[in-house]
Amino acid sequence: MITDLKFFNIGQKWPPDSEIERLQRYEQNRKLFEGRHELVFKDWVRLLRDDKKATLEIILNWHKRLSTLWADLLLGERPRITAGAPNSKEQQQLEAIIESNDFFNVAYEVALDISRYGTGIFKLRYDGRAIIEAIPPALWFPVVSPDNIKDVRAHVIAWTFEVPTPTLLNKDKKTTYLRLEIHEKGKITNKLFELKDGVIKQELDVTSFYDDLQPEQATGMDDFLVVPVHNILTSDRVYGQDDYSDLDSIIQELEIRVAQISRILDKHADPNMAGPAWALEQNEYGEYVVKGGGKYFPVEQGDPEPKYITWDGQLEAAYREIDLLMEQLYTLSETSAAAFGQLKSGLAESGTALRRLMMTPLAKVNRIRMRFDPAIKKVLQLASQLEAKFGRGIELSTINIAWNDGLPQDEKEQAEIYSLLVQNGLISRETALKRLFEFDAETLRQELTKIAVETAQEAPALFTVNLNNQQQTQQAQSE
Repeated sequence: MITDLKFFNIGQKWPPDSEIERLQRYEQNRKLFEGRHELVFKDWVRLLRDDKKATLEIILNWHKRLSTLWADLLLGERPRITAGAPNSKEQQQLEAIIESNDFFNVAYEVALDISRYGTGIFKLRYDGRAIIEAIPPALWFPVVSPDNIKDVRAHVIAWTFEVPTPTLLNKDKKTTYLRLEIHEKGKITNKLFELKDGVIKQELDVTSFYDDLQPEQATGMDDFLVVPVHNILTSDRVYGQDDYSDLDSIIQELEIRVAQISRILDKHADPNMAGPAWALEQNEYGEYVVKGGGKYFPVEQGDPEPKYITWDGQLEAAYREIDLLMEQLYTLSETSAAAFGQLKSGLAESGTALRRLMMTPLAKVNRIRMRFDPAIKKVLQLASQLEAKFGRGIELSTINIAWNDGLPQDEKEQAEIYSLLVQNGLISRETALKRLFEFDAETLRQELTKIAVETAQEAPALFTVNLNNQQQTQQAQSE
């Protein structure tokens, strides 16, 4: 936790000691997400033989699958974002910002970071238009008040880079530099330092490396141009909690157990054989071996017969352990088998049944949404303020977001529900059509007109049929 801007003074270590554990965890989680588990798990490969040469590795990349699951449920069905009536200036301005920034893909990247690292970062800047970016949280160093860690005083974006500086004695020499963007309300301060052996050596003129950059830039904004979004956050945490920490040991044990089962099955697919010494024969290398595969061995009376050596690998116990580990994985990750499409026949024959099975995953997505919703609104409002400041549009005062749950709609079930509601007079036909098909006002009006016309055309035919039925009934009664 950083409480002042002295952490980049000359002579200070980089990165700061208080941030090393966080940055190491970010790096580990990035490798886990990418499936490079052997670089993270200490007991990744258990030695399977006494000669310590045989290893077996199977990667079950649940980390990536979980992160994409939450991002898909949150943003897989695009939320409807509005700032005014259709075709209004406000709505056109909002849609232009969203389209020019490919905003939903940017938001998807932030959602992945929320799961992987516990925090995702939106960053805004202006370069002919408002630009919204997702930046790695490993570059983000918030400066908080020592009296209230929720009071962020500045957002520092920092990264290092190397530049070749060959000398006569060392042609491969490189110099490491530290670049800082200090975001405060109303301004951004740009700094450049030289690093030597992980220590800040001296400050350099930032304009000597960047021609179009000033040491200090006024933003004209009353807020930061950096917007963090957190996963689980408590009163004593500055950074959100990632989804991986609680699951690493379970996933590691699953990988080891599956790898060992695979080794057992492979090894005993071609079991060893025991028998009399006369069954041995010498090969071209001078080694005495038994050549199986249907070869006939004559056996005299009283001689032992050749036999295979088999071993009880206790596979049933291994499978029971895997089932137990999977139950714990589902519980701790707040998922279920239904979240990954592992449904037994008859368990989810309707949309309502599927939602019951997905109650826990949907609850977690809703928790993420509660933090994502205000962040998106803030980002889009700041983007509109940037564009308004440079005369490219108007400032958006109100933004509304209609979220979806990410689950497929059971159209038959929904149609039956609304049909029943209309028949019982609980809602109007207009409301039912609007909710079922999401018609706009003009389309809805046209559809209602068509329904009225068709109903009027069918009415005389229905009246004639009913009259004929009544006449036939009366005639039958008179006879």
